[in-house]
Amino acid sequence: MNYQDRVSSHVMELRSIPNLVMPTCELGSGPPRELSADEAVLIGAIWGEDAVEGVRDYLLSIDRIHVAWHTDDHYLFGEFALKDLRDCVTGFGLPDVDVRLPAEKQELMEWELKTLEEAPGSGRLTALRVPSGGSSRELWFYDMNHERLELLDLDFRSYLENLLLMKGAPGWQYLFTEVDLGGREFQTLVGQLDRTLEALPVLFPAHDYSRLQERYEARCSRSPEFHRHRSPWTV
Repeated sequence: MNYQDRVSSHVMELRSIPNLVMPTCELGSGPPRELSADEAVLIGAIWGEDAVEGVRDYLLSIDRIHVAWHTDDHYLFGEFALKDLRDCVTGFGLPDVDVRLPAEKQELMEWELKTLEEAPGSGRLTALRVPSGGSSRELWFYDMNHERLELLDLDFRSYLENLLLMKGAPGWQYLFTEVDLGGREFQTLVGQLDRTLEALPVLFPAHDYSRLQERYEARCSRSPEFHRHRSPWTV
């Protein structure tokens, strides 16, 4: 099953939650657009020729899919707007540079990063690094709210797999950075991650959340919010 069809399956899972609201669901239809020879050359130039075959099942039939959802009490929520890989690497760079960041990260934002996925209006996005005339497999997570631009311990395919599991829950990307989430700066975000990672394994037992839970405990165990909340979904 290709990635776009798998997203559709996860949307059906979300719709099975009682009292769920889904204000946005733009998935497109039909099989993914075929990868042209020129597009394969471009992806190979950025990631290496060995990466080309591995991305075919992750291509989309449209330029972007967008899903937003929440329970009616907003206890759980998520959103993701994911670009097709080809639209990402051939499109424009980030629209703005955060002048609060160190100079080397400002330069990275200005010249080498292109948005792959975001929750529009949240101030958070994930970008591919596409250096001019060079190659890189890096993904970077930008959070305007916390003045952070962080390298992710994920490649393209593993990012999309975790995006599916977390269903666009806010801030899950921090679990794959070196950021210590134990301080009060991240109190609200950690509280939401806590609620999400308690609820999702109960709601969707067919999926394995153990690795994400382990990362959460490693990153957040010193936070004032750690395990403070008990999910109403927990049995």
